[in-house]
Amino acid sequence: MNDEVIVKIEIGKKDFGDKTIFSNLELSISKGEIVSLLGASGCGKTTLLRMISGLESVNDNEIIFDEKSTGNIGFIFQKPVLYPHLNVGKNILLGVNKKISKQEKIAIIESSLELVNLSGYAERKVTTLSGGEAQRVVLARALLAEPMLLLLDEPFSSLDLDSRRKLANEVKEILKVKGVAAIHVSHDIEEASIISDRILNWDEICTPNNASNNNEHVQSIHE
Repeated sequence: MNDEVIVKIEIGKKDFGDKTIFSNLELSISKGEIVSLLGASGCGKTTLLRMISGLESVNDNEIIFDEKSTGNIGFIFQKPVLYPHLNVGKNILLGVNKKISKQEKIAIIESSLELVNLSGYAERKVTTLSGGEAQRVVLARALLAEPMLLLLDEPFSSLDLDSRRKLANEVKEILKVKGVAAIHVSHDIEEASIISDRILNWDEICTPNNASNNNEHVQSIHE
């Protein structure tokens, strides 16, 4: 794991109406590091991801990105977001933000599908894909944008147990090859242990009156 911190998150408090969702939250992510936030549904994990991505207001809180870092932030949701009127290859190309030739498109599709173990799927209709295959396509598309940070909001939750474990392992291998940092949220400890370098126990850190969530609450799965 690289010790170069690419994002530092300091959130004094997050409220919905008069309800405090979480407070005194501090989290730093290093380049290429995968961190899991483990906790029950509704505790605030997805809200945090939405704040990091800009989909949710931050207010007076701070989310600081290393000025030397390049790339954007990718977000993979629980259910794969694919366009049914486009085949697999054309869905993947939506991750390319510049004009390229036909030959370049073919090469990008082939290399992207090979990366996620879906070689030969370019012409497939996305409606024929399994849940795991669909999430691989979404991952391939997200990585084309060269994100510095990928947010994974329970992306394997709709899969059966064996598929969930298998895909978690594959996604970790792919992220490590690409050197992309990620924040993964789940309520499944085994899935979190497979995919991440560190696990944050959200049940401990999301309590509104908690003094802090510093590293004494962080579990390294390699210790």
